Amino acid sequence: MTQQSEVPVRILIINPNTSTHMTDALKPAVEGLGYQNVQFSFFTSPTPGVPSINSPEDAAASAEACLQSLIPMLPMHDVFLIACYSQHPLVPQLKRECEILSREATKGAGGAGARKYVTGIFEASVLASLALVGSQPDTGFGIVSTGKIWETALKEAVHEMFGVSESKRFVGCQTTGLNASELHELPPEEVRGKMKEATQHLLRDGKKVGSHVRAVCLGCAGMVGLEEAVREACIEELGDEGGKNVAIVDGVKAGVGALITLARGGF
Repeated sequence: MTQQSEVPVRILIINPNTSTHMTDALKPAVEGLGYQNVQFSFFTSPTPGVPSINSPEDAAASAEACLQSLIPMLPMHDVFLIACYSQHPLVPQLKRECEILSREATKGAGGAGARKYVTGIFEASVLASLALVGSQPDTGFGIVSTGKIWETALKEAVHEMFGVSESKRFVGCQTTGLNASELHELPPEEVRGKMKEATQHLLRDGKKVGSHVRAVCLGCAGMVGLEEAVREACIEELGDEGGKNVAIVDGVKAGVGALITLARGGF
């Protein structure tokens, strides 16, 4: 019998905006993780769609543009990662569609229907951060994202995920003032400068509320590859030792790892 670990996990990375440049930037990041027996496929929103998701309203519109194109692809994949850093509607929508498929397969296979798993990079990064910040009550995590609207939207999303109105574990969200597409279009040094500034503000926010930031989430799929700028900001703000101890969480990488674990574990 073929061992479960030898069966390839078929993962679909979903970019719900129309930017093929952003999708292309995700490919080396996930393929370089070194997972064995994993087949990566990539999806970019069809046009007309949303070129850059800069608000929760954009996220809702992008879900509407993508859902019908994604449904026929569900049987060909095992796990699905929504590569948009938001409380994206595609996460619950695809979960519902996968549940329908699983029930139908179970009936047809005498109870042997295969489970499918869905998550978003926002959810994956928050869960990874909680595992990284440690057990001390004065340690927490925060998010560096793009436009200012996300400061409130992501704070509310984290608290909804936790099921609380406030949490000392979550320091908050600071933003660069750039939109997702500008992360690739503007001069790299300008983008790095904005990332560093937002990170330093986040670390200072932690100090104000008596929380040591031990993890920083990259709050946009387009921030793949910008870890070094965040690390530099941490070292400049906290010193060499303190800055190197901050975990930088890429939600795309966290999401891939979480989904593969779920699929191989058969949860």
